[in-house]
Formats: sequence, structure tokens, C-alpha cells
Amino acid sequence: MNNDIVEMINIYNTFDIDWLGDKINYPSDLTRHHIVKKEHNGEDSINNYALLTSLSHHFIHYLEIKYNKEYNELNNLLLELNKSGKPPTDEYFDKVMKITKRVKKDIKNKKRNRK
Repeated sequence: MNNDIVEMINIYNTFDIDWLGDKINYPSDLTRHHIVKKEHNGEDSINNYALLTSLSHHFIHYLEIKYNKEYNELNNLLLELNKSGKPPTDEYFDKVMKITKRVKKDIKNKKRNRK
């Protein structure tokens, strides 16, 4: 496992769920999401990473393409958490869940309307 990930697991107590609330089945499934993309001068350091499972990582990049507003809202939360240097709180996860539920509801409605 990458040293940055190990260091961040210890800083943020990311053992059971990732920063988007996804269950961590195996620590080796954690990835580093660049909060500020490299092409926008985001650095390769723990100051710019969020700990996400592979599933959450794919999901957030899907949002970047299809739900840019929500992508930006989540990235802002990830950035705030990263800057805090503290583990996620229930309040933090409530904010994340409101955003992800809104997207999932919209996806479900779109699927229903295609039928």
C-alpha cells in the first residue's frame, strides 16, 4: 500500500468507510483522489488527496462528467476535510449523503423516465 495512503489512514482514522461514506472492504482498495486536478496545478501530496475506495473514485469522476455542480460540492467538502487534518464527523457525512442522495435520486428518475 502507498505510504501516502497509510499516513492519511492514520491522520483521518479512515478504517471502515472512505471520505464519501463507502464501506472499505480491504485497505488495499483505497485510492488517492486528487481534489485539485493535476492539470489545474493540483499537487501530488497528502494535502491534495482524498481517501476513496475504487467505487467511490469512479463515482466522483462520473459526477465530474454528468453532475458537475455536485462534483464541485463534494470536492469542496473533501478539500475542507483535508485542510482540517481531522477525521470526518457525522456532520461532514450528513453533507456528503445529501449530495449523493440527490444525484442517485436523479439517476433513478432518469432511468424510470426512459422506460
